[in-house]
This record gives sequence, structure tokens and C-alpha cells, in this order.
Amino acid sequence: KEGNLTEYATSLLRAKGVDIVDVSSGIADAMCIKDDTEQPIIRKAAALTSNAMKWLVERVENIVNDSQKISHAKLSEQCEDRILEPSSLGLKDLHAEDVDICYPPIVQSGGDYELKLSAQSTDNKLHYGVVHLSVGARYMQYCANIGRTMMIDPSKTMEEIYVAATAAQEAALAALIDGADLAAPYDAAKKALLEADPDGRGEELVEMLGKTIGHIIGLELRESSISLGPKFRGSAHKIRAGQCFNIQIGLANLTNNHVKENSKLRSWAIMIADTAVVSSNGNPPEILTQNVKKHVQDIAYQINDDENEELGIIDQGRAKAATVAEGGVIVDAKTRHELSGPGHEEIRRRKQETLADKKNRETHARLVGAQQAATTGGRGGAIADFTSYTSTSAVPVPRSAELVLAVDREAESILLPIHGQSVPFHIMTMKSVSVTQDSGASFVRINFNSPLAPGAVAANAAYPANIKFPDLCFLREISYRSSDSKHANYVVQEIRALKRMVTQRESEKAERATLVRQERLVLSHGRVHRLVGLWMLPTFGGRGGRKAGTLEAHTNGLRYVGAKAEEQVDVIYSNIKFAFFQPAKKEIKTLIHFHLHNPIMVGKKKTKDVQFYMEVMEAVQNLDGGRRNMYDPDEIEEEQRDREREKRIHKEFSGFCRKVQDIWEKNFPDFDLEFDSPYHDLAFDGVPFKSTVRILPTATCLVELTEFPPLVVSAEDMEVINLERVGFHLKNFDMAIVFKDFTKDVHRIDQIPIQNLDNLKQWLATLDIKYYEGKANLNWKPLLRQIREDPDEWLESGGWEFLNNEIEDDEDEDGIAAESESEFEPSESEDESHSDEDSDTESLVESADDDMSEDDIEHDGMDWDELEEEAMAADEDASDSDEKKRKQRAELKKHRM
Repeated sequence: KEGNLTEYATSLLRAKGVDIVDVSSGIADAMCIKDDTEQPIIRKAAALTSNAMKWLVERVENIVNDSQKISHAKLSEQCEDRILEPSSLGLKDLHAEDVDICYPPIVQSGGDYELKLSAQSTDNKLHYGVVHLSVGARYMQYCANIGRTMMIDPSKTMEEIYVAATAAQEAALAALIDGADLAAPYDAAKKALLEADPDGRGEELVEMLGKTIGHIIGLELRESSISLGPKFRGSAHKIRAGQCFNIQIGLANLTNNHVKENSKLRSWAIMIADTAVVSSNGNPPEILTQNVKKHVQDIAYQINDDENEELGIIDQGRAKAATVAEGGVIVDAKTRHELSGPGHEEIRRRKQETLADKKNRETHARLVGAQQAATTGGRGGAIADFTSYTSTSAVPVPRSAELVLAVDREAESILLPIHGQSVPFHIMTMKSVSVTQDSGASFVRINFNSPLAPGAVAANAAYPANIKFPDLCFLREISYRSSDSKHANYVVQEIRALKRMVTQRESEKAERATLVRQERLVLSHGRVHRLVGLWMLPTFGGRGGRKAGTLEAHTNGLRYVGAKAEEQVDVIYSNIKFAFFQPAKKEIKTLIHFHLHNPIMVGKKKTKDVQFYMEVMEAVQNLDGGRRNMYDPDEIEEEQRDREREKRIHKEFSGFCRKVQDIWEKNFPDFDLEFDSPYHDLAFDGVPFKSTVRILPTATCLVELTEFPPLVVSAEDMEVINLERVGFHLKNFDMAIVFKDFTKDVHRIDQIPIQNLDNLKQWLATLDIKYYEGKANLNWKPLLRQIREDPDEWLESGGWEFLNNEIEDDEDEDGIAAESESEFEPSESEDESHSDEDSDTESLVESADDDMSEDDIEHDGMDWDELEEEAMAADEDASDSDEKKRKQRAELKKHRM
């Protein structure tokens, strides 16, 4: 209904004889075409929507695999939180204040489906049948939408109907051609359903399509004035290039005749939706949400195969038991050990085989998505502008008529005499400066930053001035000759000092610019939980002795207060990714460690790991040189004090962690924070950085917290694990951790004792991490680059299975052992001195081997009986020779007597 003002204005216009015409459809048609400025924004909105749908699909998969119980509303809330925080979906270039939801994410299952964008997620638990998911998100007010259907244990008929629905949506998308009729996509979808005719229900499915199969999307989630359906057949409005459509195929009230009538699987539905932009010149449309797979092989899951196999095994066992009872014979009878069931190694092997295909698909989808995001997103970044002087009048006037090299610290510039003029250059344009002495004169050489300067090509290409002014010429270097060597050396020292100061300031500024702004710490009033006498890592730096500080737990974070006023660090609860409490068992300190989502500044350093600890004993003990007795009363008393101190520290730390845990559970349940303690029973030694340390697995991570820098590797970030140099004759092996983010370097943990191999495999299998074993170390940088450049070819060639290299024979293994464990490398002189001798020896050995025939090799050895007879004869000869020697010595003694 129109308002009073509109009605009054309309009545006056009509009284004047002015015709009132509705132009809303025309304005809507004009607004539907997205220009070059709007299309990149819609692409980012589609990327946000696609990543949210990927996360939601993976979340449902994990829920089904772990047999969890969660409501539709809870899943919707979790997905909404992810959308409102784009960085959690891997979209670092989208800011949280620019994004919003078009509608709360829709999660439906259990036979109750409402295929509308206005549907609500109920409080019913997620049912493991047909799950419908819809996500709509906004970026800079522009909308994008996507819908997917997941089917768990579907029947063959259900899969055929879904394939027909997918074909109908793809046909509708293909009909989005510039200049086509608004009913063309509907007709194409209808034709595809009739041609597929799954289970003879083609006509029935066409009737379920509804009035439209799509609508314009942009600033509005749904523009009702322009839709794709038979109602708009022959309309003056046409499909035009630049328009953005949401194409959705919805088939509701489908019936699964293979289940009981009262089952939740009886009624099911299909919803497939994508956002697409119409291309120009008759080209196919650009599907913005195609990163999320929708084909039947990607959305259909079989989880009851294992149960069927177990039932088959039980039936086979019963059949064998009946055969034995009847007096029959079982040819393939097994030992008692085999009948007791598969061992741990066999269970792990089966689990790893099931993980292989899943991991390959996940990696391929992630790489393809990263490629498309890089293609659409492009490169961006801030360009730093450095200005020496705003005008020529601000340039200092030379003190004398003769121009000299000079340094202006206030303007952070150097003044160079060029063609009779004093030309200023900002210190950041300079790369290096040097001075040399020759023939009583000093030569000052100044090198400038330029795109073609020698050195790091990538760094020169990323020079900000080159990016901002790509068509200009750059001064590369300039040299001066001076007869005053004292002045030349002074100027060079001044330039270097200014360069060092400005570079340090700009690097600190750049580090702070990349920091994510944290919320302000809210101090608690009243009683505050404290832990006193703690040391902190990383340190604040600076001069002076270090002193212990206090850790306080406040309303929304922790605060560490050191001995000095500037020694203060705030750790906000929302920024904590992992929290660890490690008591001193085989270590010298008890600690609390926080691994953060986003780095913070500690002093002048940026860090993602903050640790607070207290030593339970001194790391260094002074020996006075006197003899120490284990029964000395002073020694016994000192050991008793150390044990009491360790118990007291453990009690204080555990009590503080318990109180902080209560705050998290009470006030921040959505953060899902919990103090994790390492498994000391699974500890193993390794070299993650430069020294051998004790590495401890936890429930979610692989950590080493005693030495700094710490090692914190989350299981969620691990793509695959490659266990390298694994062999029977090797004492140690290496572990290569490949991250899901392929831009990160592979992290290696070297020199792990071979006796820890089984425990490490068991831990990886428990966390569903795919691992491989190999005989040699791999060069990972070119491998990852090749996979990243062509993920399709990588997937076709078997994915990660190229790492599955089993040990073939002992000879190869011996070769690897000799190559890996031998640290001796001959020098060049030794190689040269023995080169002729080695070549002669090699030729003699080769000729001897060539002269031997296969028959000689086969008949050269003896069997076990012959070897035993030869050994017995040798023993008899040895005993006879000993008896003879004894008699000879006796006779010799008689002669002497």
C-alpha cells in the first residue's frame, strides 16, 4: 500500500492531467546489467558463498563419518559465523565489515524439505539420508547464492533422478545466451528431463519444476520482475550480457519406494542452485559457483558397505562352522592368530587405503579453487610513496658555490650534484653505497633500486616505484670522484646510518600493517586469577636483566605484566587457536603455551606463539669439585625440596588452567577452546629445526614447546605425511609434512629413531591423516610447483599415490643405508690420486664377473647338509691340531729336563 504522501502527490498529478506510468520494470532491467566495476564484486561474493558451501559440505561429511548428533539450526549458526569471518574460509582479501548473509544458511534433512530461500533451519537433528544445503552471502551489498543436495546411501533410482536434475540445470545454464528469450532456460531444462526420463518419470519431474527456474540476482537476492519461466515467454525483456542469474532446479515431494512408508527416507527432494553471469557475443555463461562439485559421484556417499562386508564375513564363518560340524574339511583353514582378527597394522593399512581417494579429491578441489581465485582475484597490494621535498623551494641551498655530496636527515634524503644542480633522492630509492681509494682519490659509488638491477629478480620486479610507474626510466648507479677522502668516508657513513634507520622503521611499520586489529582487553573487576613468577617467550628484548612477571586472566583475554612498564602483552581469547599445558616430566620447566590465529607484536617482533613458563629446577648446576655422596643429608634434603617445588608449580599451573577453562566454557562456548596436554607416551626425538628435541603428539597437533622457536603443527593443516628413508637396516627415518596450503614449504623432521615408527603411524591413523612410506628423501619444491600448476594431470596420474614406494629388495635398502648413514666424502685430492687405481680395479672386477657363467654361479654354493659336514670336519681338524701341539709341548719339556 502506498503512503499518504505518495497518494497525495499522485492525486495532484492526475488532477493536472499527468499520466502515471509504472517504470519499475524498466529501471530493474537497466539495473540488472552489471558493469566492469560490479562484476568483480559479484565474483568475490560468489567466492565467499562457494567457500562457505565447501566448509558446510565437509562439516556434514565429518558429522556423518563420526556419527555425531547436531541440529539443523546449530549447523546453520556455525556456517553463518564462518561467512561473517571470511578469513576463517581462507579469504584474506575480504574484510569482515564488508560481508553479510543474504539469509540464514538452510540445512534440511529427514523427509521435511521446503525448497524456498525463506525456509528456516529447524531444531531437528541432522538425518543421515538426503541433506539439502543452501547458502547465500553478500559482499559490498552484492549477492550470490548456491544450493547443493547430499545423498547418503541412495538407491539406484535416486541417483538416476539426480543425474537428470543435474543435466536439466546444466542445460538451463547453457541456454543463458545474450539475446535469448527469458523462457529459453526453462524449455532447455524441461527438454533435458524428458530426454533423461529416469525410471519413466520424466513427465512427473517436469510438473515438479514450478513456475520459474531462476531469477536476476545482484543488489537484491531475487528480482521478481525478471524471472526465467514460461510466464515471460515473448517478453520485451531479453537475456542480455552482463546480467547475473541464480539458476536453481528444485524437485520436491519425491518418493523413495525402496524403504518403508513411515521411514524418514521415504520422502526426499533435490535442490541444485548456481550463480552465473551472461557472457557477450554468444559465449557460454560464466558459472561463478562451479568450484563446489555437484555431480552424483561427488555428492553420493556409501557408508553401509562395511556393514555389508561384515555380515558377509559372519555368513562365511557360519558356513565354515557348519562344514566342520558335518565332518567336512576346510581347505583354507587359518591359524589361531589369523582367526583372532586383523592386527593393528592391517587395520591401519585398510584405513589408509580408504583415505587415499578422498585425499586426492580434496587436494584437487582445493588446488582448482585456488587457481580460479588467483585468476579472478588478481594481485594487489599497497604501494609505499616516499617524498623528499614537496617543492623545489624546500630543497636546502648549498653553503658554497661548489656542490658537494650531502645528507639531509630531516627529509631522509641525499643531495647529489648532477649537471650543476643539487638533485634530491629519497634514501629508500638507494640500494647500496660504497667508497674505494685509488691513486690518492676516493670514489663513491651509489647503486639505486631499479627493475633491471642485478640480484633478486623477484624483489626488483616488486619494487613499488616500478609497479606505480612501469613506463619510466630508472637511474641504476652513479659514481663520484673526490680528492677529500675524509669527506667521502663521512658521507658514506651518514648515508648508511640513515638507510639502516629508515629501513628498520619501515620494516616495523610493514609488520604492524599486516597485523589484524585485536579487540581491546576488558579488565575484570573484583577477584582476578593470577599466576606469578612466570617468564615469557619470546622476550621483549632490550638491555638490562630479565625479571619474572605475572599472568592475569580477565574478562575476554589474558594479560602478562613484566617488571618494566613497557613489558605488557595482551592475549585475547578469540585470537587463541590452540592452548597447551605441559607439566615438567622429562623437561626442566612447566609451561602454558598459546598458538594464535593472527600474530601479535611482542616488543618489536611479530609472533604467533606466546609461552609462559616456570623452571622446576636450574638448567645449569655448579659443581664445587668436591665428592658428592648419595647418602649425604644435604643432598637428600635438596632433592626433597626440588620434588616439593615441582609439585607446587604443577598445582599452581593446573589450578590456573582450570579457572581459565571455566571462563571459556561459561562465557565463550563457541570458541571451542580447551587446554591440551601432550602424550608423553608417544614422544619421540627428532630435528624439526637445527637441534635434536623431544617432540610430543597431542589430540590435535604435533608440538615441541621446550625450546624456542616452538613447533606447533595442526593436524587440520596437514595434507599428507611422507615417511622418508624407512628401511630395515636404518636406525633413523625422516618425516616430511605437506601442508594444505601449497605456498608453505614442506616442513621436515629429521633423524627420528626407527623404534618410534609404529607409534607415529598409530597417531596419524587415529587423526585420519594419510601417510606414505618411501626409501629416499624427495625434493619437494619442484614437486609441489608441478602439482600446483597442473592439478588435473596430477589427479589423472594417481594423485598422491606416486609417494607409495614400497621397499623391493634388501640390496636397494643396503644401498640407501650406505648412502644415507655414511658421512664420509672423499676430498678432490683423494679422488684424483686413486682415480687410475679405481678404474683398473673396476675393470678387473668386471672382467672376472663377465667370465663367470650362470652355471658356475648356480653350482658354486652348497646346501645346509654340506655346510654342516664341512663345519664338523673343520672342528675335528682343529681339535686334532690342538692335541698334536699339546703333545709337542710335553715332549719339549721332557727334553729340557
